[in-house]
Amino acid sequence: MKIGIVGLGLIGASMAKALSGAGHTVLGDDIDADVLKRAVLTEAISARLDDINVKSVDMLILSVYPDDTVKYLSVYAPLLKDGAVLADLCGIKREIVAEMKSLKAQYPAVEFIGLHPMAGKEYSGFKYSSPLLFENASLLAVPVDMPLEVLAKVKQTMLGVGFKGMVITGAEEHDKIISYTSQLAHIVSSSYVQNEMAKSIYGFTAGSFRDMTRVARLNPVMWTQLLMENRDMLSLELADLIGHLTEFKEALDTHNDKKLYEKLAKGNEIKCEIEKDRAKKTKESYDN
Repeated sequence: MKIGIVGLGLIGASMAKALSGAGHTVLGDDIDADVLKRAVLTEAISARLDDINVKSVDMLILSVYPDDTVKYLSVYAPLLKDGAVLADLCGIKREIVAEMKSLKAQYPAVEFIGLHPMAGKEYSGFKYSSPLLFENASLLAVPVDMPLEVLAKVKQTMLGVGFKGMVITGAEEHDKIISYTSQLAHIVSSSYVQNEMAKSIYGFTAGSFRDMTRVARLNPVMWTQLLMENRDMLSLELADLIGHLTEFKEALDTHNDKKLYEKLAKGNEIKCEIEKDRAKKTKESYDN
C-alpha cells in the first residue's frame, strides 16, 4: 500500500518506520523541516507528502494534536481518491469522529476511521520513535460506516506493524474508558510528583516511585488539549478518585485501622481480579 502520514512525532514517526519496514511505501509531512530531512535520511519515509502525491495514497494517517486533527480532516478529505482511508491516531475520539461523520456525508467515497494505539513513551519527538513501539500493543478503532472488507484491510495493515489485536469501539465508549485508563493516570502522576519531597528523594526510591511518576513526563501542549476535550468524562473519574483518597485520609486521621485494612484489601482484590480476567477479556474484545 501507499500510505501518507501527517505528523512525524513519536507516534507518527514510529508508525512510518513500522509501515516502511513492513513493505509499504510511506510518504510523510511535518511542520519541522529538520524532522522531514531526518525522516527521509533514515528511510522512515520515502518522500515528502504534498497536495499532489496525497491523491495517490491508499491510506492517510493524521498523527497531530487534537485541534489540528479536526482541522486537517477537512483539508485532506477532498484531496483523497475514491476508496482511500482517512484515519487519525488521536487519544480522544468524540469530536474527531463527529467531524468524520460530517465529512463522510460530503465525501462518501472516502472511508473514515479513528485509531488509537495503546502505546507510547515518556519521551516525545522523532528521535525517540521506533518501529517496535507497537509490538504486542492494543489498537482501539472507531470506524465510521466502514465496509467490513475495508475494516479487515485496515486491521491486517495494523497487525502487520506489530499490534496484537484491534478492539472495535464507539467514540463515546472510547472517551469514557480512556478518561480512566489513561488520562486520570496522567493527572495522578503529575499531582504525585509535585510534592515538595520529590526534590529530596535520591536513594529512597524504587519501582513504586518510578511507576507512579513515569507519565508525569509528558507534552503539556498536547495533553492540555486531550484533557480539556474530554473534561466532562475525566472530571467524573477525578471526583471518584478524590472520594477514595478522602476515605483513606479519614481512616488515617481517625486511627481507623479496620477501615484502612478494608480499603487496601478491596484494592488488592480488584487488582487480582483484573489480572485474572485479562487474557479472557482481551480475547473476547479482539474477537468481536
